Formats: sequence, structure tokens, C-alpha cells
Amino acid sequence: MMKNRRLARAIVDVGFYEFRRQLEYKCEWYGSQLIIASRTFPSSKRCSSCGHRKKELSLSEREYHCEKCGLRIDRDLNAALNLVTVSLPETQTACGEDVRLIVSPKGFTNEQTSVKQEPNISPRL
Repeated sequence: MMKNRRLARAIVDVGFYEFRRQLEYKCEWYGSQLIIASRTFPSSKRCSSCGHRKKELSLSEREYHCEKCGLRIDRDLNAALNLVTVSLPETQTACGEDVRLIVSPKGFTNEQTSVKQEPNISPRL
């Protein structure tokens, strides 16, 4: 059925619908939140470090190179980091500040601006 052009698209769409339906069900079951990026979100074309957006990016370019900040990173990793940032506005620290994603040569880490203000006191038993 996948060789038939007219049926192939419908079959693929049903597969992704079922995948999303099961993700929603599992998130509800475990109390998680599913965040869905828009189909038009430029995850591959946007720099995960500075936010600069390329106008054109061919599929043959496997490494993303930002003209603005000079970041060189694997294209898929760059897209994944951008998709992580879609969910970051939903994630805040206890003080209400946003967590910022920092890209480094070893990967990425979260950077928080606030510091715990309470002293670290062990409870008495």
C-alpha cells in the first residue's frame, strides 16, 4: 500500500496520529505534560546558541554553521536543542526565573541565574 502515492500519505498520517495519541495517553497516565512544536517551527534553520535563523538550509548540509555567532554543530543536535527550548518557557526555577540552555563542545547544560537562599540545615531525627 505504501507504493501507491494516494494511499501512502494517508497511511503515514494515520501512523503519526496513533503515535501522538499514545504519547498523549501515556503523559496523562503518568502525569506528564506533552508539548508539541508547530509544524512550521524552524528547528533546523535556527541557531541553538544565538537564535539567528537561516533563510535556506539544504538537506545535504549535515553540519549547521551560524554566520552570526560562528557556532558549528551537528544539524540534528542543533534541531534537538531548538526543540528542547520550545518547552523551556514552561519550565521555571522555584524563584520563577527561566532556565536557559547553554551549548558547549561537550553537549548542553542548563544555566540558572538564581542561587538557593536558604541555609542547608539537616532536619533533626
